[in-house]
Amino acid sequence: MTNRTPLRAPAGERRLFRFPVLTDLDGSELAIHAHAVTGAADGPTLTLLSGVHGNEWFSHAVLRAVLAGTDPATLRGTLVVVPAANPYALRTVTRYSNDIQQVGFVNLNKAILRDTESITGRTGRVLVEQIVERSTHLLDFHPGPWGSTWGVVLYDATGPLSTASRELAVAFGMPYIQGEDAAVVFPNSVFDAATAAGVPSIGVEVGGLGFGFRSEDEWVARNVDGVRRVMASLGMLDEPVTSRSVTDVEVAWDLRPTYGGMLVPEITEERLLTATTEGELLGRLLSPVDLTVLEEYRSPGDGILLSVPRSHPVHPHNFGFVIGRTRRSTS
Repeated sequence: MTNRTPLRAPAGERRLFRFPVLTDLDGSELAIHAHAVTGAADGPTLTLLSGVHGNEWFSHAVLRAVLAGTDPATLRGTLVVVPAANPYALRTVTRYSNDIQQVGFVNLNKAILRDTESITGRTGRVLVEQIVERSTHLLDFHPGPWGSTWGVVLYDATGPLSTASRELAVAFGMPYIQGEDAAVVFPNSVFDAATAAGVPSIGVEVGGLGFGFRSEDEWVARNVDGVRRVMASLGMLDEPVTSRSVTDVEVAWDLRPTYGGMLVPEITEERLLTATTEGELLGRLLSPVDLTVLEEYRSPGDGILLSVPRSHPVHPHNFGFVIGRTRRSTS
């Protein structure tokens, strides 16, 4: 049954909620924690999720900064912050839950609506019932894991909430937004759960790990600014929202390593969200054993760099370079 009772603290206060999920083999309890900051005036319930994948912990710093910078005395409605949406995956700092009885269903963002009693399934059920269904709007953060950085905001372009979700994406203020058929591309995801609950949502893929303080601090600031822009657009904050140019893009090429090796880019993270031209050498994959070049990565066409890596060891099909282009009209 859908829980429509808003998750909120007493007016003008903060409160930490704890929602038990299960008791593990060693007797430890798994729980999802949610911080709620409720203003003195009524308004929306905006939820920020971090850590649906346990290795995407860059956004933890973003949520800490947003939470610290939100004053309940000047807030309308409630800000809900969930730092560790998938605590079992965070335990091992890995993308998926170490849920050996449910091979194939361990990615919470592909299993959140699956009716199973697995660790992943039970985590998803608590997250949906106690967090997602008690929200009016939702931002789901998926920054790059260590060695990869991203710079785009995703929204569901085809579902019943596509217009409202796109408005959130535009309000966030990044120059590029990416609309997808979420039911096809992201089945059983947070997108799906939010749509089923009637909650407009976006996926924020801005920033990554392993690039040094200067770049990462800039990405944190960009995310915090985006969240506050969304809050202002929803009437939760009395802050001006200046319009920014936004372009709808789609993924044109996703260049990933065929082999394991040392990924050595020819470009730096400063090229994120800049143009690349057909034939540009983006990087190489070197054998870690004999140091020969296993692959070269050249831009297959003109486009925008939506994701770039740093130099690091990779397994086959790890993230590499993602190149986008202006979204083609579907009309």
